[in-house]
Amino acid sequence: MRIAIVSDIHGNMVALDAALSDLKEKGPVDHTVCLGDVAAVGPQPKEAIAFLRKMKWPCVMGNSDEALAKSTPEDYSHTDASKEEKDSMVRLDRWTAAQLDASDRQLLSSFKPTITIKTPSASILCYHGSPRSNREGILATTPDAQISEMLGEHDALIYAGGHTHVQMVRRLKGAIVINPGSIGLPYEKDTNGRFRNPTWAEYSIVTVEGQDLGVELCRTRYDLAILEKRVRASGLPEPDWWLDDWF
Repeated sequence: MRIAIVSDIHGNMVALDAALSDLKEKGPVDHTVCLGDVAAVGPQPKEAIAFLRKMKWPCVMGNSDEALAKSTPEDYSHTDASKEEKDSMVRLDRWTAAQLDASDRQLLSSFKPTITIKTPSASILCYHGSPRSNREGILATTPDAQISEMLGEHDALIYAGGHTHVQMVRRLKGAIVINPGSIGLPYEKDTNGRFRNPTWAEYSIVTVEGQDLGVELCRTRYDLAILEKRVRASGLPEPDWWLDDWF
């Protein structure tokens, strides 16, 4: 059985299209699951939600999904940006919320805190940040004891979460903990310590065949010019500010 795992689309349909094209080249999968944070921050929040509605992928509720589902354009803000960026982020958050209607919020509200995918020989527990909170993240440097506390009484062979936007595979006793990275908003630090967004889409493929297990972390490039065109056509506020971090 092959399962594609995507996370943190963040309204970037250019990146999602690139990932799906790359996935198609790698061969068919039996299931695709989304780990949340579907719409916020990117240029096509409504289109991302419409795509998930069409595909009917099981989807975990991310922290920004939860905030959007419960808010109005006047009060939505999930940002923890620096003081210098806060005003711009608030304008972006409110623009995002204004793009959505009641049916979009209803779909976001239907997302589950966790999703379990079962194969004949293994189970995969999917969540956003951790099973107990969509606002805490698991990193390669997180101590085993802390991860065990986050996972609680859940029992799975594979634990899959997003939120950190950083790809990862690590062992935890007899289990494997993975993060597929971010489809629409990956980031890395440059030599000056500044966070920047590369134009690649990240996802993962998990393969379970009897007792054999494979985890592939995937990354595919796309054209920055296409993303820029989509951003400027979307009406997203302050497009130059938004695009400044991308390369």
